[in-house]
Amino acid sequence: MIPAELVRKELNLILKFGEISNAPILSKFLQFITEKKLLGHEQEIKEYTIGVNGLGKPVDFNPQLDAYVRIHAGRLRQVMNRYYIGPGKDDEIVIDIPKGSYIPIFRLRDAKAGSVTLLDEPSENSKPTNGTNHAQDYAKPVLAVLPFHNLSSENSKDYFVAGIGEQLSTDLARFQNLTVISYYTTYQYDAALKDLHEMKKTVAIDYVLTGSVRFSNDMVRLNVQLVLAATGEIIFTENYSRHLTPENIFEIQEEIVTEVLNMIADDNGIIIMHKAHASSFSKTENLSVQEAIYKYFDFISDFDFGKFPTAVSALEKAVVSEPNNALASALLAGLYTDSYLTKIEKDAQLLKKATDLAQLAVGSDPQCQHAQKVLAWVLLLANKKENSIEAIERCIKLNPKASNIISAMALAYVCNGEYTQAFRWLLETIHLNPIVPGNAKFSFAIYYFHSKDYAESLKWLDRLAPLETPFLLLFRLSLLGKMNLLKPTIISKEVLDLKPQAANIIGRMILDPELKTEIINGLEVAGLTVK
Repeated sequence: MIPAELVRKELNLILKFGEISNAPILSKFLQFITEKKLLGHEQEIKEYTIGVNGLGKPVDFNPQLDAYVRIHAGRLRQVMNRYYIGPGKDDEIVIDIPKGSYIPIFRLRDAKAGSVTLLDEPSENSKPTNGTNHAQDYAKPVLAVLPFHNLSSENSKDYFVAGIGEQLSTDLARFQNLTVISYYTTYQYDAALKDLHEMKKTVAIDYVLTGSVRFSNDMVRLNVQLVLAATGEIIFTENYSRHLTPENIFEIQEEIVTEVLNMIADDNGIIIMHKAHASSFSKTENLSVQEAIYKYFDFISDFDFGKFPTAVSALEKAVVSEPNNALASALLAGLYTDSYLTKIEKDAQLLKKATDLAQLAVGSDPQCQHAQKVLAWVLLLANKKENSIEAIERCIKLNPKASNIISAMALAYVCNGEYTQAFRWLLETIHLNPIVPGNAKFSFAIYYFHSKDYAESLKWLDRLAPLETPFLLLFRLSLLGKMNLLKPTIISKEVLDLKPQAANIIGRMILDPELKTEIINGLEVAGLTVK
């Protein structure tokens, strides 16, 4: 064990390093975790206690909604790496903060080889207490919401203007593809380029969301801008105009915030797509876990199945690299589930792989919405209806404003035969996002088939992207049969090849026996006899 006085001597050397000495937050962070470790108080080196006792956050600090500690942990690791390849390259002692933990490790450098010998292995307490790999969250896109400006002479509605920024910050924190800085952490800044540069040095942000509000008689006009912090470039701007009354002011605030959320932060929102398309999709070697995650989102942006193998390969490597990364495990499980549903024959081994990963993801982070989403689906595919519905409810509760995930849960409700709940959340999906997600279109098609409104079902099916999965090919044929619209021509060979597995393909996705029977009946009317 390395003597405490040697560790404190090394700590003092690091604290004199310019990038540390000029950053009080990083100095406090390093001193707090080092002293706690030396005193044997590892149980106090947790995200909440670091924030409150080490960095001066208020006692109501919530690490689930405020990434303050995670952001600065990432900055501290980067600065210490630069110290040890620079002025500290010959230091006898090395203080390390391993990824996945905030508890430092003290190491002795091998002077002959120039290497580092680990003398103090991390204890069980160095593992995230809730299984969540929070210390690596800084790799996600980092967003700060700055105060919106009231450009009107009237200041009686300043509370409305302030409320927009605060609600955006709070609701954006529920989207797990982003790291969101606490609204009041950056409240003193503006969107001027000098302030953006200052924020990047202080909190390492990638994007800034800000805007302005104008009141004119009974109208409110809100301008929203998403800005690249590095350059000040506006990558998204939108104007919202609403009729404002004392009775609807909070309703209007909620409506505008919801539209902005889904435009910029959803799975196919501007930030994720901007990141996903930032580098060539052909790059597959030496990807970080976050880059592998972007491969997934690039694939689902257009469901180009040419990208599917690359996304799977990248996420498989990511899961091996970081087995406790709940999001990576959940997304890979989702790809395995998609593959299971698009195969002609049932692949029990593939479903098991998806199930194991889904359970791993939920075990690593029960608050990961993507993990609960894919768990709901693997339980549905295993014909565990009650368990699937429980997972659906948990998933929706985590963030009921994420339209893509909500639409996937509406589809799961439909496939479970829970049509009232499905329709409720389908309406909510449309309310959340005027650009209706593909899962919602698919859900409406099945819902209206169940309701025997075949014309409406066909309308929604036609609005889907031209995906020719086995289920969709059979569903469309059944629908045409029900409507007596099938031309007296021979059924395509592609559909005929599905005939031996048709009942299996339909039953794999549809748990409601009555609906399954109706779909098969439609196939037989169309001329495809299913055994």
